[in-house]
Amino acid sequence: MQGKIGRLATLVVLLSGLVHSEAFAQGWQFGMGLKATASRLEGDLNDAIVSPMVSGFIRVMPTPYLAFDGEVGFSSLNSNGHPNPTYNDFKTTIVPVELSAVFSFLPLGKVNPYIFIGGGGVWWRAVADVSAGKNTTLEDDVGWFAKTGGGIEYRISRGWSFNFGGTFRLSSTDGLDQLRQGDEDDQVLDVYTGVTYYFNQSRDDRDHDGIPDELDLMPDVAEDRDGYLDHDGIPEKNPSPAAMRSGDASLDGVRGSAPMVIHYLVGRAEAGKDLPIKANVYSDMDLRVVAALYRPIGTRNWNVVKLQNEGENLYKGEIPGYAMTTDGLEYCVIAVDETLSGVGYSGLPSKPIYVRVSSGGKGWRFVGGIAGAAAIGAATYLVIRKQE
Repeated sequence: MQGKIGRLATLVVLLSGLVHSEAFAQGWQFGMGLKATASRLEGDLNDAIVSPMVSGFIRVMPTPYLAFDGEVGFSSLNSNGHPNPTYNDFKTTIVPVELSAVFSFLPLGKVNPYIFIGGGGVWWRAVADVSAGKNTTLEDDVGWFAKTGGGIEYRISRGWSFNFGGTFRLSSTDGLDQLRQGDEDDQVLDVYTGVTYYFNQSRDDRDHDGIPDELDLMPDVAEDRDGYLDHDGIPEKNPSPAAMRSGDASLDGVRGSAPMVIHYLVGRAEAGKDLPIKANVYSDMDLRVVAALYRPIGTRNWNVVKLQNEGENLYKGEIPGYAMTTDGLEYCVIAVDETLSGVGYSGLPSKPIYVRVSSGGKGWRFVGGIAGAAAIGAATYLVIRKQE
């Protein structure tokens, strides 16, 4: 069986031609985002209330597992009252300017848990109505925050992600609430939600569709990413799989000619880790084989792994981890019917699918886990302990 698969793969290679291509540069990635936050001053006030905060940040990612965020925020922390009877409508405005290290645990998937540790400067001003409805500045100063927290990032698309989580900030002063008592400085707790936009990192992909210009047949028109022939950079109309099964006449020219392969391209992977590949394949005829051709970037020979039928036209397999090198990977998915004359595909050896391969996933997860456990553990202790 392996010999037959190899011969079929060779047939496709010969028909398609071999073109040597350079992989995308790994490069750094950049992003920017906005957060909307519900914040609360954790000091000596008994009546602190939840107040809104807005912040924006710029993100630099030297690796998918580690990012650095520069963030600026604004909030007016309110309370329902103050122990000092002369302080009416008491509130403290804060403007933090911070830098954080963000450790991602599953950055190559749609759902990515992360933690962050950082800190920075903060300008703050405490204000109250002390007489005749006139707000008076009680104190303003510049200090610093140490912060930690975590959250979940959900990838909506290649560029956009949605995130939510929580933050703990420890200030360098006990004056945010204008009650200097106890042995702890004031703190700010928040929960947030927000969006992040990641800029395209390839200089050789003008339409930002993930297909390098050298392989993109329409480099100024973005691929539609519907799983149907996504490798060539041309936005094709995706035949409906439901119609395919029912024999809809609108599929003339597709039915009976060759298997149809619906495969969503894999763009990123982790070094040394098996890469799952799946595809839905529709055909009027029985299929001889569905397989993935693959090779590490810089090697000449293609390897083959057979995809197994999981039922309902779904085929799955794995490209072995030893082929996932940091130089990157290229692969194709092919389906050949029983006559050997009908060949469906997603990617071809002359126009393969490129995968960026990142290294150090296990190490970064270990470092992030240790740092996050220590920082969040310390924050939890400070929140629940009683002051002396």
